[in-house]
Amino acid sequence: MGRSEDSIRNIGIIAHINAGKTTLTEQILHETGELKVCGAVEEGNTISDFLLQERERGISIVSAAVTCPWKGRQYTILDTPGHIDFTAEVERSLRVMDGAVAVFCALRGVQAQSEMVWRRARRYALPALAFVSKLDREGADFWTTLAQMRRLFAPVRPVPLMLPLPDEEGRTACLLDLLEGKCVGFPSVLPPDEVELQLWEGRRVLQETLAEEEEEVMADYLEGRPSSPERLRAALRRATLANRIVPVLCGSAKAGWGVPQLLDAVGDFLPSPQERLDTPGGRLCFPVSRERLSSPQGAPYAVMTVVKTVRTPWPGDYVAVRLYSGRLRPGDRLVNVNRGLSWTPGALWRLRADQVQEIPEAWEGEVVALAASPQEPIPPFRPGDTLSQEGAPPLRLTRMRFPEPVLSLVLEALGSQERLRLPQALASLAEEDPTLRWKKGPCDGQCTVSGLGELHLQVARERLLSEYQVPTRAGTPLVAYRCTVASSAQVHREFKRILTPSLTVQARVQVQFEPLPPESGAQLEFPAELPGLSPDILPVVRQTVTEFVQGENPSGYPLTNTRITVLEVSSSQPDTSEPVFLTATRLALVDAFAQAGTVVLEPVMRLEVSAPAPQIGAVLQDLQARKARVLQVETLPDGGSRAVALVPVANMLSYATSLRSLTGGRALFTAEPAALEKRQGQDS
Repeated sequence: MGRSEDSIRNIGIIAHINAGKTTLTEQILHETGELKVCGAVEEGNTISDFLLQERERGISIVSAAVTCPWKGRQYTILDTPGHIDFTAEVERSLRVMDGAVAVFCALRGVQAQSEMVWRRARRYALPALAFVSKLDREGADFWTTLAQMRRLFAPVRPVPLMLPLPDEEGRTACLLDLLEGKCVGFPSVLPPDEVELQLWEGRRVLQETLAEEEEEVMADYLEGRPSSPERLRAALRRATLANRIVPVLCGSAKAGWGVPQLLDAVGDFLPSPQERLDTPGGRLCFPVSRERLSSPQGAPYAVMTVVKTVRTPWPGDYVAVRLYSGRLRPGDRLVNVNRGLSWTPGALWRLRADQVQEIPEAWEGEVVALAASPQEPIPPFRPGDTLSQEGAPPLRLTRMRFPEPVLSLVLEALGSQERLRLPQALASLAEEDPTLRWKKGPCDGQCTVSGLGELHLQVARERLLSEYQVPTRAGTPLVAYRCTVASSAQVHREFKRILTPSLTVQARVQVQFEPLPPESGAQLEFPAELPGLSPDILPVVRQTVTEFVQGENPSGYPLTNTRITVLEVSSSQPDTSEPVFLTATRLALVDAFAQAGTVVLEPVMRLEVSAPAPQIGAVLQDLQARKARVLQVETLPDGGSRAVALVPVANMLSYATSLRSLTGGRALFTAEPAALEKRQGQDS
């Protein structure tokens, strides 16, 4: 396979749950010759859904990378989860991919998770294609889905490159490729003049849209002559890379309709790794010129970002990385710039979901796995860390951002040996999933796990059992509240202790609290050094403030949207010990916290419920009882209805069971963290 800069495409398939991402991935592998027979999600035998929990539930939980060839190019495809509880997988995939294929269900239109991942893709200015699937199903409506895309994607404009043509009964008979000027499917059932009319009208709309982007197409349009397919392709490519247009294709992932045309469009309109780095969105991910990375030999050093660390018995522990610069071989020494750790991978693998293929080297633009060797296990790397070849300039790539947990669960292992293994197993899961947090307690032998939802925590428990042989019992899920301060406060605290009649120790600490805007997190500021004091004092002060922010404060909740500044740390005795400063710092923090006032914040979810039209009234009534704020109610193409609301997480516990009972199992819902708001019931 070639190594030209145009030979690689890294794309992610993103969509709402059950929109058909995994089915499309199977068809792509089949179309490219990597699979002889496609697996089925309902049968639990697909390539990209390889976890036991994925196959049992029929949903994607972790992103799976597969590599396949297509017409002289190498495509690396990331099949991402559609469920919000596993949004960390989507976030890190968006961070390292060069383009996206957004899949939409022609039955249900643009659903909540589709809209959410689209917004996240916009944050990285990611060029994208759209694929409207399930056109072989009864009730599919391409045009309503397209209208929703135009409304929600503005100012980016979706423009169809394919049109579904219906037969006399309204079912899709064939797909009309506007650029190629030919039909895919069964055009013989349609009148030739009808196909010709649809082709003329579709090309007219395509040319009219691109005329606003390209002067040459505008000249053709004004002179009344059709632009050539080559000119339209070139204009489409430039507008797509500039994030002004989203080419829209259509078909059926299950039946394979439109999949070859989609693969062609990936090569024609989505960027190569080099082209991606030349765009503003690419520079967000790799904000450095290649000239800075040249080694003494002239070739650039290898620089990459960590996607995830996976610890598994088979095929073995590995770190998935995206290589942004240079060339990497087994045995090259790597430095984790963020953590000051060094490591030498034992082998390089190309990933095929949970299967691997050993390769002799990796080139810039590739997504590969760095395998551990028995002599040197993988250090504690985190998603978003920068790895550089030894000797490279110490630069840090843009970090990844993940949502904060909203629910907590206390776990207790069932046996004495399992209790010893529980912390280690949780540490491995949390290393792979940055949205899964854990800590020991509240009682001996117990651990508290925090995540993005009930399903997230349930899957973690199941993986503890299936992968680590640690069965657990669990308590009731608890909402992960947070707090902030109501106003600014500054406190100077002095702590004295008389040890003997002739010896008194004392420490002075001054701290300041300031409220910050929403989504600012906790910001901590410390003096660069403490003149006249032992160098061991500053780490003690840092640790005390950090623990206070993490929840060891009078509210019991982690602090957010707050800046804490340590203004002074001093003592009249240079040999004052660390415990004295620890106590003085703690007292100053507690006093300033009380003076500033506390506001407890609760996570609020953006909930979308799709239900048959006759049952939407009962759904809305139930939401009202849960103190939800209904934002939108609309009719779906399949005759159902959809409601969008903001609901406190505390009122969402066991919502899946309640909704199933309320609608006889005929409703679906998704929920994503929307904001932290003042907890209901607090005094104003």
